[in-house]
Amino acid sequence: MSESNLRILAVGAHPDDIEFGCGGILLTEAARGSELALCVCSRGEAGSNGTPDERESEARRAAQFLGATLEFLELGGDGHLEAAVANNIAVARQIRLTRPDILLAPIGSLDQHPDHAVVSQLCRNAARLARYGGLEELRDLAPHAIRHHLEYAITADADSRRDQPTIRVDVSAQLARWIELMECHQTQLRTRNYIDLQTARARLLGIEAGVEYAQALYATDDMLVTSLAELPASVRLF
Repeated sequence: MSESNLRILAVGAHPDDIEFGCGGILLTEAARGSELALCVCSRGEAGSNGTPDERESEARRAAQFLGATLEFLELGGDGHLEAAVANNIAVARQIRLTRPDILLAPIGSLDQHPDHAVVSQLCRNAARLARYGGLEELRDLAPHAIRHHLEYAITADADSRRDQPTIRVDVSAQLARWIELMECHQTQLRTRNYIDLQTARARLLGIEAGVEYAQALYATDDMLVTSLAELPASVRLF
C-alpha cells in the first residue's frame, strides 16, 4: 500500500467527535486516495441536543459525505463508557476487521468529556490486543499490528501541545468541505457554534505553521526514520 493510499480507522466516543476533531484531516487523506473507516462507541444517548436516532442518522450522513464505512459499538452508552476487558476486545475486533495502517483516537487528556479519555485508553489497549495471536475472543480474525497510533483533540482544553510532539496537517484545501462535514451534525449546532470553534482552532494552528488552516495530531510513540531526509518540515512557534 502506497503512502498516498493508506487505510485509516478513526474512533470516536460520540457521533460528531471524529468530524469535529479530525474531519479536515480525513477529507485531506480521502482526497489522496486513502480508505477511511469510522467507529463510534455510543449514539450520544446522554447528550442535551438530539435523540440517539438523530445522532446516528447524522453520523451516517457524515460518513457518506466522507466516503467512509461506519460501525457503531455498544459499549455501555454515552456517559457510561469504561475501558473494560470486553470493550477493549470489541475495539480490537474492529482493528482486526478494518486492518488500518493508522489508528486515530481521542487524546487522553482528563480535562474533557470523560468518555473521550476512556475511548483514548480503549484504543491504546485495543491496539495491543489486536496484534496478540493467542487471544481466544479474536481467534476468528488474523492478528493485526497498526503502523501508527495518533490522537486528535476534540476540544481546545484537551490539546496537550506542551506534553507531546504535534503533527500538524494542512487542511486549507478542504476547509469548505470540512465545514459541510461538520454541518451534518445539525443537532449539535443548536446552542453553540462548534464550527466556528473548530475553524478558529485550525486557523491558529495553521497561522503558526505558515498555512491557512491546520489540524493537530499527537503521536503516542516515537517514530523511526532511516534517514534525516525523511523528516517533515518543522513548525516554528513564536
